Amino acid sequence: MKLLKDKVLALILATIMLLSLVLVSCDKKQPEGEGNGEGTSSSIEITSSSSDESSSDEESSSDESSSEESSSEESSSEESSSEESSSEESSSINDDDYWESDADDDIIEEVEAMLDSKHTLMFNNDGTFRILILADVHMTSTSDATKVQAIKDRIKMLVDKEKPNLIIFTGDNTIGSSNADSLRANITAMVSYIEEKEIPWCHVYGNHDHEGGYANILQQEVYESFEYCISKEGADISGVGNYVHAVYNQDGSIGAAIYCLDSGSYAAGGGYDYIKDDQIAWYNDVSLMLKEYNNGKVVPSIMAFHIPLIENNDAHNNRDDKSIVLEYNGEKNENICSSATDTNLLETIFERGDVKAIVTGHDHVNDYMYNYKGVILSSSPNFSDLTYTNAAVQGARVFELTSEGGSLDIETYVSYIIERLNPDDFEELESNIGLEFTEDAIENATITNWNGGSLIGNVELSIATGKGANGSNALSVKRDSTENFELSFAFPSMGKLGNNKYLVVWADFSGVEFRKACFGLLSAEGHAAPFRTDDADFVSPLYYLADGESEWTELKHGGDGCFGVGDWGSQGVMDKKGYFAIPVENIRQGSKSLSSDSLVAGFYFYGSLNSGAHYNVPFYIDDVYLVEDYTVFGK
Repeated sequence: MKLLKDKVLALILATIMLLSLVLVSCDKKQPEGEGNGEGTSSSIEITSSSSDESSSDEESSSDESSSEESSSEESSSEESSSEESSSEESSSINDDDYWESDADDDIIEEVEAMLDSKHTLMFNNDGTFRILILADVHMTSTSDATKVQAIKDRIKMLVDKEKPNLIIFTGDNTIGSSNADSLRANITAMVSYIEEKEIPWCHVYGNHDHEGGYANILQQEVYESFEYCISKEGADISGVGNYVHAVYNQDGSIGAAIYCLDSGSYAAGGGYDYIKDDQIAWYNDVSLMLKEYNNGKVVPSIMAFHIPLIENNDAHNNRDDKSIVLEYNGEKNENICSSATDTNLLETIFERGDVKAIVTGHDHVNDYMYNYKGVILSSSPNFSDLTYTNAAVQGARVFELTSEGGSLDIETYVSYIIERLNPDDFEELESNIGLEFTEDAIENATITNWNGGSLIGNVELSIATGKGANGSNALSVKRDSTENFELSFAFPSMGKLGNNKYLVVWADFSGVEFRKACFGLLSAEGHAAPFRTDDADFVSPLYYLADGESEWTELKHGGDGCFGVGDWGSQGVMDKKGYFAIPVENIRQGSKSLSSDSLVAGFYFYGSLNSGAHYNVPFYIDDVYLVEDYTVFGK
């Protein structure tokens, strides 16, 4: 930005204008109603158009035209300047309230050189600044065209919805780039709409960006060639792309700083990489310089990199301890894949007291936010189908910064691709009201791919007459592979779980042996995302009431949350026919349990056959109920 240099240049131009006016006044009559030359030069507007306005005024003073014409020209110039300013809400600074640094000249020069950017970031007139985080795109422009187009459409949707002032790609941006041309094609697929909207954007690298063989240091030049990319190669320290940007207040002071760091790829000793000591030292030095430049005031900041800190795990594990985690929201839907190395980055941040929030990617389906000892540790989920994902949490994290009175307020949330429903808009589901399988239900069934498209094969569904409970019709399921398969069916109506404590399913597994299988429910808080005992990963009850019996017996889900013949302490269900009851508290999505306010949308089944001997052998599912007390069945 070089604010000081711009001001000096404007002052020099104004001085030249003043000398010109003094010389001209010897021969030209001063227009009636105008002040003297000194008064004319006292108001200097430090904007991109200030030198043009000075030149226009000088020509007007040397002209023989009347004061009315001069006044008209000045008025027209002001209107034009006003229109230009309104089209770029945060582009102008009023010199009447202009901020200046009291730091020594060397610090000023070094800081302004470090913060120099081809697009200056400024808070809007209302003091707000919005950042959109796009994580783990895994863009490969040669991939399935439908999926690539979906990414473009989702980026457009998120940009139009959130209207960001800055967009940050937090690593694993592209995959398989082997040269400059392939990288440019991948980046173009990601940023074409962003460039069209003229929104500044920047990036950090993840653990996969370089794996196409084109090194990050070579990629950097390609990134920076895009008009609105404000990424930098950065300091000569570990990694590529360690840099900082300032977000300026309207008076020219720094309202916030944004640190972007390279968290590397894989550690030498195994596992994921981490922020190195020289990067931490660089951040510490920059933080101190920014404070000095900012007249002794800490510059509140946020920090973005790819691989989470080891403290993210500590935050999750202590999320209910208010002395450690002040507040939290969102979910840990998969392991937090941090490095095993405990760096002192967070300790340095606590000492400096400037970084208020950290955002990472890497874990595609985590959307948590933990306020950990006063610093926000947050994950941005991915929104891309080019990698493993969970449609229920696809989206992008947003930071809204508000600068007012020298302080910075930070709010963050996830903007989801699928709009989340409000449980308050729904009634509680009544107990003992279940799902009946019909031809229409089969036609509308979703053969889901929550575990990835490679797990979906040929599943034959039909209605079997007289094969259900008490001779009713049932859903017949056949499978011709030992690969996993999944099924889901919508309930007749959606509602809150309420007081229902058990999922009860009638099934006939005669002649069918599973390697592993489980029941589950669909939640509609994002959209129909599965909660299943497979995610519980501990031994839990599976109650069984055989047809014709009146007493329930207790079987076991295994240590991986499934029933089958695996070595997880589970029990097989082959040749069992009757009602099965599962505690809802053990039906989970990652670590998340269903609550009484959770929206329940449907029934879910996941399984895999144990061997080819069971190919195309049908099993049957009939009544599906949510109940408060499973023991009412059989009485």
